[in-house]
Amino acid sequence: MRFEIIKSKTTFALIKKRLRKWKTSFIAFSFFAVSILQLACSNNEGDAEKPVYSSPIKIDLSATELQLTGESQNFAANLFSTIHELQANDPESENIVISPLSLNMALAMVWNGANGETKQAIQKAMGMGDYPQSEVNDYFKKVRENFVKTDPTVKLSIANSIWTRQDFSVKSSFYDVNKNFYQAEVKEVDFSSPNAPSLINQWCFDNTNGLIKEIIEGKISNDVMMYLINALYFKGEWSDHYGFDPVATSDAAFTKENGSSTQVKMMNQNNTLPYYNDEYLSTTSLPFGNDAFSMAFFLPNENVSFAEMLNQLKQPSYFAQCLQSSGKADVDLYIPKFTTEYEITLNETLKQLGMDIAFTDGADFSGISDTPLCISNVKQKTSVSVDEKGGEAAAVTVVEVIMTSVDPTNTPKTVFRADRPFLFVIRENSTGVVLFMGKIGGVQ
Repeated sequence: MRFEIIKSKTTFALIKKRLRKWKTSFIAFSFFAVSILQLACSNNEGDAEKPVYSSPIKIDLSATELQLTGESQNFAANLFSTIHELQANDPESENIVISPLSLNMALAMVWNGANGETKQAIQKAMGMGDYPQSEVNDYFKKVRENFVKTDPTVKLSIANSIWTRQDFSVKSSFYDVNKNFYQAEVKEVDFSSPNAPSLINQWCFDNTNGLIKEIIEGKISNDVMMYLINALYFKGEWSDHYGFDPVATSDAAFTKENGSSTQVKMMNQNNTLPYYNDEYLSTTSLPFGNDAFSMAFFLPNENVSFAEMLNQLKQPSYFAQCLQSSGKADVDLYIPKFTTEYEITLNETLKQLGMDIAFTDGADFSGISDTPLCISNVKQKTSVSVDEKGGEAAAVTVVEVIMTSVDPTNTPKTVFRADRPFLFVIRENSTGVVLFMGKIGGVQ
């Protein structure tokens, strides 16, 4: 009997010992398994943070659409040059930033309601030649639909809206064409309400990621019948291997046009980049995301003024030639970090580009309404910032339409050091369409 008890105790102790070993092994295994899972999750999270680059959409353009793209590039250069000339004596206009695409889309919507000489004048100012209305609208529809999806890593939105005074009679055909081709939202609002400006401003705020907060200032005048608005927003990070190392950013002098100097945060990188130069300027560019969009920089040569460079850029096809003729070079690139906002009334600029009649009692907007109308104001607000990671830009263009009872108002190493006024362009690469264009004459 005693032997059996001892044997039982021994067996129990052995079982207990094995259980302790199993427990220890199980805990060790569990810890190992959890560690592996955590590592896997950590790796997956790290992978999720890295953008996945797909090839950009090749936007196939017809022969007519290619010609329209060329016209749009000429329009951008002419528009910017005209603004620069008009602002030449304004000490506040060291920096100028515009969106040719935003302006073109806003004008295209009001153009769809114009007839006769007014329609021809707006089309000329837009740089759209004598192309049929259907082809121009098809072109802008293709641009809008393809640009927003060609690079998933870039945030791009193009929004259009038409705001009409409540009870003002508008032809349904005008609404229909702009809904179809420009996806324009149509909103009928009581303009006499004190809340009307805030409704419009909120739409602009929402469609520019909060960068453009106000486009309608104060009370809306009783003669305003309609606002046609385009909002454009862009945000992209430089492509892999093209970002700037913040450690390489340092204080540097930037010389303004008047000869004075200011301190800036100058970014720097060395890379193989597109590069072109001639007797007037040098240009290089950096890609965003999957290379669907890029930012080009134009620097006048030491003996060439910024105005002389602009005058050359607006020569037919020269702007496109500079970008298309770019070879590859080992470039030491110096670009200042900057953030700038700009606001401009474009009435005088558009008149100089041939749109005078649209601002007068002689305007024909019978495609909008049987009520005599004219354009009273075209205004654009922009915001652009560039840093080591990439660029962010927004624009809102508003066309104000009133009743005509009131008068409207691989080469050797190249150094590209933008330490004096320079021009930048954000464009879609496969078409060359210019989204934003600006002069940095003083860095903020």
